[in-house]
Amino acid sequence: MFKYVLCLTFAVGFASAATISTAAQCDGTTILGTLSASCDHLGFEAHSSLEISPTFSVFSEASLVPPNTPGDAGAVASANFSDDYVFTVFGGTGGGFFLPCFVGSSEGGTASATMSFDGLAFKITPLGNPTNCVNFPFFPINLTKPFTFRVPQTVHITMSGGSRPGVPPTFRGSASESLDHILFYDPAGNLLPNATFTLVEVPEPSAWSLLIIGLIFLSGGIRCLSTFFLSQ
Repeated sequence: MFKYVLCLTFAVGFASAATISTAAQCDGTTILGTLSASCDHLGFEAHSSLEISPTFSVFSEASLVPPNTPGDAGAVASANFSDDYVFTVFGGTGGGFFLPCFVGSSEGGTASATMSFDGLAFKITPLGNPTNCVNFPFFPINLTKPFTFRVPQTVHITMSGGSRPGVPPTFRGSASESLDHILFYDPAGNLLPNATFTLVEVPEPSAWSLLIIGLIFLSGGIRCLSTFFLSQ
C-alpha cells in the first residue's frame, strides 16, 4: 500500500501556478481584472488592486451614495494573490531567524486585508493593530522562521483583501496592507542590521516543459503501478 501511495504522489507532482485576480462589483455587474479592477454605477463604487513588484501590497475599497441601504452587497471589491519565491539572505555567516513586518489600515466593519510570507501571516481589521511589529525589535522566536545566509529557500507569499460599504456616516469600506520590511535576528535573538535579501519569483514551467515533465511523471507512474500489481 505504501508503494502505491508513493507511485500516485510521483505521478501527480506538478508545479503550481501563480494566482493573481481582482474583482469589483457594482449593482450586480462584476468587473474582473488581474492587477486592478474598478466599477462605478448608480452610486455604487468598488476598486481593488495588487502590487507585486518592487513591493507587495493589496488594496480594496467599496462605497455607496445614500439613499442606498448601508452595507448593501451591491458594491463589493476583492483581490487575491499567491505565488512562490526564492528567498536568499546575505550579509553574514551561519544562520538566524527572519520576521516579515506588515503595515496597513482598514475602515468600515466589512473590510479587511491579509498577507502571509512563508506562513507568517497578519490580518488588518478596522479595530486591530496597523502592524504586526508594534513592539519589536525584541525577539519573538515563536513568530519567526529560520534562514541560512546565502542558501536559497522557497517561500510562499499570499495577499488578499475584501471590502463592502461601511455604516454611516462614511458608507465606505476600505482595507490595504503591504510588506513593509523584514527583520533578521541571529540565533541569540540579536538584530542583524546589515542583513539584506533578494526575492525572485519561481518561474512557471513552459508548455513544452510541462508536457515533458508530465510524460516523465506518467511513465514513472505507470512503471510504479505495474510493479505494484505484478508484485501482488
